[in-house]
Amino acid sequence: MNRVRNDEPWPDTVRTGGQQRGAREAVSREELLAPATQVVADRDAYLGQGQHDVGRRISDDQVELFVTGDAAPSLQRELELHASEFIAVHDLGASASLRLLNGLAGAAQAMVQKLTIRRQGYGLALAVLQFVEVPLAAGGAVRVYSTEASADGPTRQALARTLLAHSRLGVLIAGEVPAHAVAAALQPLREAITRGPWTNQELLIVPLGSSGALATQAAALSAGTSVAVQVTPQAVRPKHIWNFIAGVWNRLNGASGSARSVEADIERAVPKPPTPRSEATTQPGNLPQSFAPTVQAGLAPAAVASSAPAAAAPASHGHVSPMPLPPTRPMPIAGGTSWQDYVERCMAIKGTVGCCVFDIHGAKPLAHAGVAPSAERLAHQGANLLSAALDGSRALGLGSTQPEMTLSTSGHHLIVRPIPGHPGIAVHLVLLASAGNLTLARMQLERVEAPL
Repeated sequence: MNRVRNDEPWPDTVRTGGQQRGAREAVSREELLAPATQVVADRDAYLGQGQHDVGRRISDDQVELFVTGDAAPSLQRELELHASEFIAVHDLGASASLRLLNGLAGAAQAMVQKLTIRRQGYGLALAVLQFVEVPLAAGGAVRVYSTEASADGPTRQALARTLLAHSRLGVLIAGEVPAHAVAAALQPLREAITRGPWTNQELLIVPLGSSGALATQAAALSAGTSVAVQVTPQAVRPKHIWNFIAGVWNRLNGASGSARSVEADIERAVPKPPTPRSEATTQPGNLPQSFAPTVQAGLAPAAVASSAPAAAAPASHGHVSPMPLPPTRPMPIAGGTSWQDYVERCMAIKGTVGCCVFDIHGAKPLAHAGVAPSAERLAHQGANLLSAALDGSRALGLGSTQPEMTLSTSGHHLIVRPIPGHPGIAVHLVLLASAGNLTLARMQLERVEAPL
């Protein structure tokens, strides 16, 4: 009978070899099972950030900031930590701040970037801010943020106050609203300046309509504070707004042409991004003679044909005619595609009330049909929907392939779908729920052939 014995615990590991006097000869099991954690002091080196600014860049147009508390206080701590200079653009009875960003980026066919503030440990997006990076004369860039954040109401207001309070230049774009409405909109801003903390010293009010009543409101806003408030002449287009903003920014940083100045012309404020390798145009080249095209010949070997000429079949049956090659499609030329005919064919789908083809990166409409919604709104919201779907796919670990999505309300169906063969281009279709069938519309949309 085998003797039953209790297994002895594993003995401590003993180091062998030369040891200095006083060194431990044995390593405890606790140290082996739970080694001490080493702390990396350089956060930027650990995250691979590379630049000293708010958030960690994860793609060309996406920056993430993980926080443990509320969005606005956490963003404030990051702004104070990095001490970065930026421009904050806020709407007063208008919706022009995002149009300004799209104008800056769209002129260069660049992308409006997004700063996503997420809850640490959950990946839940608390808010999404949009911005454009404008290059400085001596290198580097200054961010131009819109305070129109994608968040709930209180969070959006708190983020707007935080951005304006810590910006180098705060810009208020005032719409065509009555004087009492402007006063009511400026009252929370006045209270925030008085309450503090408020490091911003320059506010610029850009009216889209009459500016007569704004002078009085601006004087009341700056009374008793160290904040200088300036009212510009009326601005009609984004290029006029940017011209005023760039002028004040350059004045604050010395003069136009100084190291931290920016370009005042909106068409040249943001440089064109490099062409992605997948979309780079190709040029025909000359092949060496060693790569000369082959000549199609019959399938019968030449030796067999020459050794039995008498038994050869008639010419019409002695060789196999080559199959005709399918017509080749020309390479698409960037910006050279006409999308209006494609949009008109999409409008033929039953129940369609609006259709827009747009550039995903710049949220810029390329073609539109239908009465409402407008082309700009369809392009902007379509880009936002695709971006949100892509963020959700990444958060769930489902990959980074550009998704297709549908959205249904009580009265309408939305279909947002990237167009195959045209990277960076998508179509946004709006269907009347009472007249169209979503499943059938998706199948018909897939069959609409995109232009070459």
